[in-house]
Amino acid sequence: MRFPHGLGLLVLLVSGSCAAPDAEINLAPFVSRHTVPQYQHFESLGGILRYHREADDRLWALSPLAWREVSASGEVRASFLGGLGAYEYNPDRPRTYARLFPLWSYRSEVRADGITDTDWSMLFWLLAGGSSSDHREDYFWFFPFFGTGKDFLTYDEFSFFLFPLFLKNRKDERTSMHWLWPFFGKVEGSEQGWHFFPFYGTAKVPGKYQRYYVLWPIWSQAQDAEDNPHPRKSWMLFPLFGRSHQDDYVATTLLPPLIGWAKRPSTGYSSWGIWPLLKFESGGRESARKLQRILPFWIHFENEQTEYSVFLWPFFWHRQDHFNGMERDGRYFVPIFFHTKTKREDGTNEHHFRIWPFFSYEMEANKRTLLRILDFGIPRLLNPDNFARSFGFLYQIWLDRNQIRPQSITVHEKRAWFNLYHEAEAGGHKRWSVPVLGGKWTEPNGIVHSSWLFGLIRWRSGENGGFEAPAFPGPGWPDLHRFPLASSTQTQP
Repeated sequence: MRFPHGLGLLVLLVSGSCAAPDAEINLAPFVSRHTVPQYQHFESLGGILRYHREADDRLWALSPLAWREVSASGEVRASFLGGLGAYEYNPDRPRTYARLFPLWSYRSEVRADGITDTDWSMLFWLLAGGSSSDHREDYFWFFPFFGTGKDFLTYDEFSFFLFPLFLKNRKDERTSMHWLWPFFGKVEGSEQGWHFFPFYGTAKVPGKYQRYYVLWPIWSQAQDAEDNPHPRKSWMLFPLFGRSHQDDYVATTLLPPLIGWAKRPSTGYSSWGIWPLLKFESGGRESARKLQRILPFWIHFENEQTEYSVFLWPFFWHRQDHFNGMERDGRYFVPIFFHTKTKREDGTNEHHFRIWPFFSYEMEANKRTLLRILDFGIPRLLNPDNFARSFGFLYQIWLDRNQIRPQSITVHEKRAWFNLYHEAEAGGHKRWSVPVLGGKWTEPNGIVHSSWLFGLIRWRSGENGGFEAPAFPGPGWPDLHRFPLASSTQTQP
């Protein structure tokens, strides 16, 4: 095959000026690789395939199918199938956890007493089991046919056969047995009682309480806190009226639970409300405690540690907390706006700011700063970091992250959508680039390397400045990620 003279010259020029295999490249969104000291980032297909390393922390991802992160301490976290599957390993405890929701889960850890405890489950907890190295936590069940369980929900142990035909559970010194649960039952041990639900039931712990009901929930009566100088007595005729009193405390409910009021003159406590719309409460042993609720228009609560106000619940919040030397002020417009400022006892500050789903900023003193443009992680509902690892390549228009590690590097990274702009700074080196056009690399000594048009036009400024050899497809700068912090300069051959 013969090429036109100009095209042949171009092919010869490009083939003779290719970058080294490990050199920096930016052909985003197809493929890119970036390095600065103790930092490297590789991605392909707009961020679907990624490998990221800082010092000894490593992350790889095939989004949104899977990602895996290994920290310098040996801790491992992984996720797959958009979060339905997960794996965690903490070598300090040590602890292993894995799941494929809702089909399977597994957990094994060494407790503080040195005992190895393992639990597993399958098919929505229909099949589950566990064991411990001292055999005290061995169990197995196949619901609803038969089985035993340990430390499940609030119980120390339970067993069943053809549930609900028979169920037995134990908590501390209390053992209860049920036949055709919840209709027939008997309690033995520290508590005595029996029930034929809903017709009659009784329970008693000598010196603590006595309770019974008839035609539940129509009539119920109880005497609690019998070991107190002033036991609490209560009764209710549902749905008409109820009363509870202890010493000078008296509480009354009318058409329970709709209308209620209570008072204790000795502490100045008073309360009244129409559930769930109105509630006014003040006084008591916590003299600073107050509650005002007019749903959905207004809520105000305060005690010695916390004060918050809500306007048009649940949308507009202002909250202040102060305890253990920590001061926090937060303002929220759920779910759009979140802003908190925290001052720790040691004097460090934290800021969290979010306009969902467009923008988020986090600053943790002596740790990191993180800026995201488009962030769909909802605080307390979705973990924004984990969500971003799986789906961030789709929606993150801009990421600005400053990671601070004690006795290690400080990495400042900026990234645009699909990596169409990338900037990294660490160890005194700063590099930025855009696909095709090129970018600049600034060394700690001030020397600047420029690379343009697929790395075909390159030069350096400063000492020994001038043009540098082409490095197609550019920018072609050498790999720096293995450089120790003591190394402050790197020049190209």
